[in-house]
Amino acid sequence: MSEKKEGKYLCADLMAVLGVMLLLGLEYMKAAGFMEMPVTYDSALPIAGRWFCLSGAMLLSACTGYVLSTKRLSWRSVKPLLRLIYIYIVSSLGAMLIRRVIFDQYVTKEEIIDMLLDFSATDTARFAGMYIMLILFAPFLSAAFHDLKTYNARLAFLAVTAGISTLQPMLIVSGRYLLPAWCKMLAPFAGFIGGAFVRRYAKNLNRIAYLFLLLLLCGLQTAAVVYICTARGVLYYPQFDSMAALPVMMTALLTLSLFHSDKRGDTPLHRFFSGASGGAVAALIIGDTVIDFALPSLAEYFPEQELLLLAGLGAVPVIFILCCTAGIFAQIPVFLVRALFGEDAYEYEDEEEPESRKAKAKPIRKLEPLNASVPAPEPVPEPQPEPEAETKYIPVREEIPVPEEKPVEKPVPVPEPVPETPVIKKEPVIPVSPVRQDSVDELIAIITKDSESHKGEKKE
Repeated sequence: MSEKKEGKYLCADLMAVLGVMLLLGLEYMKAAGFMEMPVTYDSALPIAGRWFCLSGAMLLSACTGYVLSTKRLSWRSVKPLLRLIYIYIVSSLGAMLIRRVIFDQYVTKEEIIDMLLDFSATDTARFAGMYIMLILFAPFLSAAFHDLKTYNARLAFLAVTAGISTLQPMLIVSGRYLLPAWCKMLAPFAGFIGGAFVRRYAKNLNRIAYLFLLLLLCGLQTAAVVYICTARGVLYYPQFDSMAALPVMMTALLTLSLFHSDKRGDTPLHRFFSGASGGAVAALIIGDTVIDFALPSLAEYFPEQELLLLAGLGAVPVIFILCCTAGIFAQIPVFLVRALFGEDAYEYEDEEEPESRKAKAKPIRKLEPLNASVPAPEPVPEPQPEPEAETKYIPVREEIPVPEEKPVEKPVPVPEPVPETPVIKKEPVIPVSPVRQDSVDELIAIITKDSESHKGEKKE
């Protein structure tokens, strides 16, 4: 199937940027000494902010599953990995160079290689290793997710993976974990599957419901931590103080669901956040070192601990933008190579899911050879006769036939003819006079006279 250039997912790029900023905010709170502060009931807001920042790693995993959940094992699925490895190596070397110039931390070549292989150039470099591992396993996780055809099967797959990985840091009895430590390493896979699940089914609920659930979860978690840690005086609650805990994963998935959108595009806004998400890996690696460099100056302007934590709300986005810009400039060779070889600008083009392919597929007529033998039709089982119901004898009354009465036709009344007035014709009266035998001439004269008088009457 040929792929079309449809653009980037704005929501996924936006959430990836937010996830990196949350991880940088977590490092800022750690460097500012928040963990050593005494816990009181007034510490509820900073504690809520820190627990929300803990979801940054899971949010990155969920965004990866949201974008790559339909990728198959091919060259296109491996190509983003080459770019990511290049960014990781350049950013790690840049962070080491900054530490050597500013903090006078000298490392040997062997240590540089070991730090690159162990993802330990900075404290946040391990998240880049997590991202690389997810891209490697993305085709296999995607195949396992989409081979499950029903909603319940996919939900069970997510529940089992999340239960094994995210419950490991929470199941502690007398200081002993009930599940082995390697189970916690599966937490990024659970986040990946959760991102694929959000992309497939997040549209079934309203955004107000996701916001309500997110606020309720954060509120209950913060209330529990503040109540327990206030009695101790220090922030120590190992059941929740882990990036792989179940509440952290739920916070990340609810946040992604809140901004879920199927729309893709190539507008300037899409391109901006696409570039920001591309440079976010560099910001994730270099940002830790920049925070250590900028924190002493911020502490001079904000000597109080509470004000220093509030200053981080403005300092972390600025640090992210600076590091992200540096990461984009570091990718100029990659852009030149892509422009030279004419490769596609969209590395994460989406493939249609099996359900949508089935819906859009047109029926294709299957052509068979003429000499092919026609398979014999399968024998149709004869219908079994139904058992006859018992019939009861019911006497029938004989009906006496009644002769049908023919309808009597009524004579149509005929109008009586109007009698005509008879016309009485007057017959001419011929006077008879005795004929004289002795005179014939007189007789002829009389007849002639009578005929002329008769003609005159007719004319009148």
